[in-house]
Amino acid sequence: MDKRSLWIGIGSGMIVGAVLLQLATVGQNALSESNLDADQATANLTKEQLEAAAKSMDMRLVTSDDELYTEAEWVAKKKQESSELQGKTATAPEATESAVKPEQPDNPKQPVTNDSDKQNEVNQPKTSEPSAPSSPKATDTVSFKVRSGNSLAIVAGNLEKAGIVDSAQAFIQAGRAERINTKIQVGTYDLQKGESFKSIIAKITKEPSS
Repeated sequence: MDKRSLWIGIGSGMIVGAVLLQLATVGQNALSESNLDADQATANLTKEQLEAAAKSMDMRLVTSDDELYTEAEWVAKKKQESSELQGKTATAPEATESAVKPEQPDNPKQPVTNDSDKQNEVNQPKTSEPSAPSSPKATDTVSFKVRSGNSLAIVAGNLEKAGIVDSAQAFIQAGRAERINTKIQVGTYDLQKGESFKSIIAKITKEPSS
């Protein structure tokens, strides 16, 4: 009875081992066929299709003729190309010809003077015409009108438009510093182009004389 059970166990083990071996063989064949199909599909792709696929994966397609570099080799190559380019573009300055000094006469001749000519010469007094008095420079006077309800910003803008001041913003800052927002008087004022902010502020904060 014990021997029979032993033989039955050995037979069952051999059958199970054969089945497992068969399953492993089938799985290996299926794996090799799938790899072969993938290789064949890749081989059938055109160059344009491969480039499009590489671009979609943020990669670049290279051929067997392209040179591949590591990051350190690429940096070294770029430095070498930069130094070679600078060496080609830099040219030595051309030597300038030395300035030729003018030749000086060995014995310069003195001018000959005639005593008789000196006696005949009569020195005439030089008369200079009186210079015309310079006319005073005319200043550009502008009649500037401040209307009722005009604020500091409006007055500054009108001053800039009239050409009296160069910058309305600068005049606004000067007016705020003097606190003239409520001191501006209505009326017509004679102002000059380029007049100082202080002078303009002094005039428009007082009632006009006319």
